[in-house]
Parts: sequence; structure tokens; C-alpha cells
Amino acid sequence: MEHRIVGPGPYRATRLWNETVELFRARMPLRKHRCRFKSYEHCFTAAEAVDWLHELLRCSQNFGPEVTRKQTVQLLKKFLKNHVIEDIKGKWGQEDFEDNGHLYSLQKILGLDSLEEVLDIKLVNCKFIIHNVYSVSKQGVVILDDKSKELPHWVLSAMKCLVNWPNCSDLKQPMYLGFEKDVFKTIADYYGHLKEPLLTFHLFDAFVSVLGLLQKEKMAIEAFQICCLLLPPENRRKLQLLMRMMARICLNKEMPPLCDGFGTRTLMVQTFSRCILCSKDEVDLDELLAARLVTFLMDNYEEILKVPLALQTSIEERVAHLRRVQIKYPGADMDITLSTPSFCRQISPEEFEYQRAYGSQEPLAALLEEVITDAKLSSKEKKKKLKQFQKSYPEVYQERFPTPESEALLFPEKSKPKPQLLMWALKNPFQPFQRTRSFRM
Repeated sequence: MEHRIVGPGPYRATRLWNETVELFRARMPLRKHRCRFKSYEHCFTAAEAVDWLHELLRCSQNFGPEVTRKQTVQLLKKFLKNHVIEDIKGKWGQEDFEDNGHLYSLQKILGLDSLEEVLDIKLVNCKFIIHNVYSVSKQGVVILDDKSKELPHWVLSAMKCLVNWPNCSDLKQPMYLGFEKDVFKTIADYYGHLKEPLLTFHLFDAFVSVLGLLQKEKMAIEAFQICCLLLPPENRRKLQLLMRMMARICLNKEMPPLCDGFGTRTLMVQTFSRCILCSKDEVDLDELLAARLVTFLMDNYEEILKVPLALQTSIEERVAHLRRVQIKYPGADMDITLSTPSFCRQISPEEFEYQRAYGSQEPLAALLEEVITDAKLSSKEKKKKLKQFQKSYPEVYQERFPTPESEALLFPEKSKPKPQLLMWALKNPFQPFQRTRSFRM
């Protein structure tokens, strides 16, 4: 691999970073080392890395002989921070790179079989993945159940305005010179004040590792698809709408310049990079890494932010397989070893008939007893409920009350005492009413 001269222009720092990382990965000598009575293949000491990289930088026309050994150590610290190299024992975040005999190896490129090397599996939320796969619109955009997590209406209106520029059909207020710049600033302010980047802090390492696959575009897209499915649904939706807006604005030839001195594409990347990807402990290279990632997202957002068909098919087949019941038939070869477990216990035909006849009656009989013994119900309410139960489940009711007498025992009739006649009424039953004379004082 030959030295390539990186000339002036946009993202020169990013291109220098990519060039240096690529040369280091391709040329850094790896050999067998021993440490504490144990051998490690394909690794190097910190001092060997400093020696080799220092010489590379001094001989490069992009840097020159003025590069010091101390500056080389600082660059290797950034290599360690951004997972270009890793501790031989796989420790992250607990060590600092120093010019000594500590052993390191090149960071393995992210594979699609597992994310365990770059991601704490405890942070993976299965509900997020299921929601991102199945709760989507016809356009593939996530649909949120909790509308309080939706983008504010005024932000959606502003994004729609720029996406459809200059045909803003739902715009009710008059436009003025520079109106589109104010609308863009409104959107940028909202995304710039998010508490956490859209790709979240805990997924930072996973997304940074995928950046090593950018030269293999197809593999990088597949890796980004997987990582984006791990996002909270509200983050994924905001990212989908933002990337669609950015791409549409860049392709819109009728869109006036949104910022003097910057091209539209450059402006999009610089404005939204940090709200998309950023580490919790900010370092200088975060901005360069975010710019690389956002640039790749803009070019491939339709592929990256859609659900991988192969993954969805695999999940559905696995779920269907787990739901499938294994049935054994009489006379079948019982020595055949089945590859999948049976989730149902086989029963005899007699037990099946018994369960079919009486299995559902036991809970109904228990329900009937609850009504009978419920002391809170009045006699009227209890009779009404029992009548309804008898109408719905006559067999269960008949078994509990086989005769009218057994039912009558539940509501015994109380004897009503006869009212006593007043003695004075019997003495003169037909005595007419006599008017008495009142006395006045």
C-alpha cells in the first residue's frame, strides 16, 4: 500500500485519519509474544507500535519529520479510545496507552454473528427490536404507541416544509426572503438540544466498530441495519425522518443555499453529526467519526433504515418453529431422535375425553360456589345471578342442584307473623265517627 497525499479540502482531518488507520492495520508487524508464562499470537507491544507509527508519520508527506514521539503516543491513545487497537486481554476503558511493553492487538472488524465484543448484551431490549421490525408504516417508518415521545408538531411541519420545498402546500404563513434558513435553524436547534444522541451513548462502541467496514459497503450496510434495530423506537423514528429530510434537501436543486460559504451536503453533515453520534466522554475524534458515519448514512439511509428481509424471515421462521407442536402417532418409530423439543405432554384417549368433558366444568362449578357463598349479595341479587348461571350452564347447575328441594334449601321461606288486632277496634267495629267540640280559652 503506497502513501497517498491528502490535499486540502473539506474533511481533510477525516481523510488523514482514515489513511493513517488503513496503513496501520495493513502494515503494522504482528508476531508472537509471551507475557506471564502465556503466549499471545498476532500482537505487538506498545513500544513497537510507537516505533513503527512514528517512523511512518515522519516519512509521510502528509505529516513530515517534525512529528515527535510524544505526538505519536497521543495518536495511539486515540487509536485505543476508538478501538483501532485493543488490549490483548480485551479490556476497554480501564487502561491508558503508554510507551512500554504492554501487549496490544488490532481490533477485530465487527462481524454479523454476534455483537458481544462491542456491546453489553444486557443493554439490548428485545421489545425495541420487535417494535422496530413490526410497528412500521408502509414507508417503513416506525409508528410510536406513546404519542408523547413523538416529534413536536412544529418540528414535523418545518421538516415537511423543507422536504417539499418550494411546494409547501400546508404552509399557512407567508414566506419572506431567507424564510427557508429560519426553518432549517428551527429544526437544527431542536435536534441540537436533545439530551442524548439518536444512536444513544451505550451503542456508541457498536456503531464506531462498524465504521471499520466502510470499505466493504454491503457488509457495512448490513451491520448498520442490525445496530439501528437496537435503538429505542422513538430514536429510530427521529433518525429516519431526519435522514430522509437531509437526503431530500441535498437532492433538491431548487433549494436556495441554507448557509453562506457551505455547500448543502457539508452543512447537513456538520449540523447534525453530533446529535446523531457522540460518546458520553467527548474526545476530539468524535466529530470526525460522526462525520464519517453521517456521510455514509446519507448515501445509504434507505437501505440502512429498513428492516433486513433476511433477518425478518429468519425471526418469523424461528418463532413458527417454536410454536409447532410435535405429535407422536401410535406405531411410529419411538427411537427416532427429534431435533426440536416437544412442548406438549402426550395423554391417552381416555384422559383426553375426560378433560374435554369435565376440564372446563371444574372452574365453572367453583364459580357457582362463589356466588352461593357470597355473603355480600342480597337474596334478590343472588337469585338473579343463579338464574343467569342456570341459563348459561344448565349441566353444571343441574349437578349442583339435582332437585327443586336442594335449590329451595338455599333460600328458606320465612313464616310471616299475623298482625295483632287492636282490642278497641273489636269492641266497637261499626261505631261512627263523632266530632268533638273544642274548648277555647
